[in-house]
Amino acid sequence: MTPRTWHNCQPMDLHSLARQWFIGAKRIELQKLAVELGISRATAYRWAGSAEQLVGKVLASLVDDTFKQIVQRTNTTGSERVLEVLEQGMRYAQAFAPLQQFLAKDAQLGLKIVASKHSPVQERTIANLQQLLEEEVSAGNMSLPVTPEVMAYALTRIVESFLYADLITGTAPELDNASSILKLMLRQDGLPDHNQANS
Repeated sequence: MTPRTWHNCQPMDLHSLARQWFIGAKRIELQKLAVELGISRATAYRWAGSAEQLVGKVLASLVDDTFKQIVQRTNTTGSERVLEVLEQGMRYAQAFAPLQQFLAKDAQLGLKIVASKHSPVQERTIANLQQLLEEEVSAGNMSLPVTPEVMAYALTRIVESFLYADLITGTAPELDNASSILKLMLRQDGLPDHNQANS
């Protein structure tokens, strides 16, 4: 295998190594990543921006991959499918040790990276949910009282509120309660109430 040096190293190599380190619960430090890749510290910062930004991008890529895998495993449709994806995603995140260890080290920084308006993690979660909602609405499997974009944002915020409850309010995450609220938001049958529609 050809050793990586500044001659053949690319930004994706930095991202890939950082992802490996995160999954291995190893602290992401740009200077150490630079040494590992054989690039200068300045190059690492130019590619990543900062360690915080790099962690955000790593987590966003994990969100994309996990969301895709969960969606591919579902065999339901409409609101039931969306709910299934949300519930599995929540429970995966809760059980993902590297994420929980990262959040435990610095709750304030962790929340900023995973659940703020500037977070690529939140951005990708909303985008993935919006796409799923649009697919189900277009297929006639469900209807929504608001646009898919607005619903995706609302669903994401509910998930964040319960999933990170211990960091936000100091209370234990109650994912069953989150599921109950998500069901109400999505309307369990996923379709408009025809009786009300015709009244």
